[in-house]
Amino acid sequence: MNKKTIITALLALIALIGQAQEARIDTIVPKFLINGYFFREMPNLPDATPNVTRLKDNEGNSILAIGLDVDLPKSVIRQAIPREQVHNADQFLKGANTMETMIELTRANMKADGTFYSPKVGEPFPQFREKDIDGQIWTNDSVRGHVMVLNLWFSGCGPCRAEMPELSTWKEQLPNVMFFSATYHDAELAKRITDKHHFTWTHLVEAKDMMSWIGTEGFPFTVVVDKQGIVRYAVHGTSEDKRAELLAKIKEADIE
Repeated sequence: MNKKTIITALLALIALIGQAQEARIDTIVPKFLINGYFFREMPNLPDATPNVTRLKDNEGNSILAIGLDVDLPKSVIRQAIPREQVHNADQFLKGANTMETMIELTRANMKADGTFYSPKVGEPFPQFREKDIDGQIWTNDSVRGHVMVLNLWFSGCGPCRAEMPELSTWKEQLPNVMFFSATYHDAELAKRITDKHHFTWTHLVEAKDMMSWIGTEGFPFTVVVDKQGIVRYAVHGTSEDKRAELLAKIKEADIE
């Protein structure tokens, strides 16, 4: 290769590097994601009841996601950061969509006064027909004569995921009890999460009707049903004390 050819090649390489540098956009992690738009600072929002949650990407960066049941004014949208300038924008938007779906399902049967149906202690557990990760169908007849425990969760619930390994030990302690989890996610996503957190219960998937039992009370929601099909205990949320109470109620029902 002669000198002229080498110089030409070097000039071409320098030009390409310059173009790449011009095309590169430094990305940022903004503070807020509001109705699908990213913002560095909180804009002046219209009056509406917000749904608020904190989302994280795969690198641990977090952003406050806010959902409003009204459209954002154009004056607010003009303040938004372009998505291509947001670090891991797709991950945050996917998390926001998951939250939106969760809210829609959990509020599906709420009445105008804010009340909603949820299994109550002393009442028969409602009729159900749901499939598990492997496609098997489960109904009330499937659990008749057994104590049943049902834990409702979704992927965006940190406390739900954190308690999964401990809940699995209950299945080992009480082999005669039928333990189920339920989520609105499909089998692929549910399996990925439950495998990662070593959750060994029978997992019902696409159980969208059950999600309406959450209402505004939050995940997880755990129900204990006795051998006669009557709800013995039901609790929203989780903590060390709540799990201890739950386990005690399950053992009581199991020995009867």
